[in-house]
Amino acid sequence: MQNNFTTRSLLDWLRPRELAMTRLLGQFVRAESPSFDKAAVDQFGRIVASEWKKRGATVTLLRQRERGDHVRAEWRPRGTRTTSQILVLGHLDTVYNAGTIAQMPFRVSRGRAWGPGAFDMKGGLVIALYAMDALAAVGCLPEKRIVFLWTSDEEIGSESSRATIEREAKRSDSVLVLEPAAGLDGRVKRAARALERLR
Repeated sequence: MQNNFTTRSLLDWLRPRELAMTRLLGQFVRAESPSFDKAAVDQFGRIVASEWKKRGATVTLLRQRERGDHVRAEWRPRGTRTTSQILVLGHLDTVYNAGTIAQMPFRVSRGRAWGPGAFDMKGGLVIALYAMDALAAVGCLPEKRIVFLWTSDEEIGSESSRATIEREAKRSDSVLVLEPAAGLDGRVKRAARALERLR
């Protein structure tokens, strides 16, 4: 990884794009994706997949019979044949039933975005896209392959995605999970309790 950047340079690139990021978040939130609604999750997954294709990622839809399809986007550094991998995990599904958007429309107020799934975790999906954009813009893309795995059933126990998550994690040097921050002050979440059935 090149070292000719600073956190300030990333922020300087991102700040003028806050409106674009907010608009994309609004698009994501309006594409409701309840865990048990395969058609809705699949539709949202295609929207997310399209955004990664625009950025030159190799995108694969991991088809599921009962749950929504998982989305795997892979970015490879040019000119290398690296086998090293970073895994970035997130999910497409939300806990909100279809139609919630009518009662809880997407809005931004006092610097916070509101709407079904905005916090957990469609905001994280937007962050991943713009983090890659920012790193590319300042010339600091990693020398490792990055796999973005967006699953469809995290909110209901990850039954259909568990094996895929474990397989990708085992071949990765590190794993980042884009779950939302802890508390209103935005503290970094370093751990979370797993569901008993997944232990």
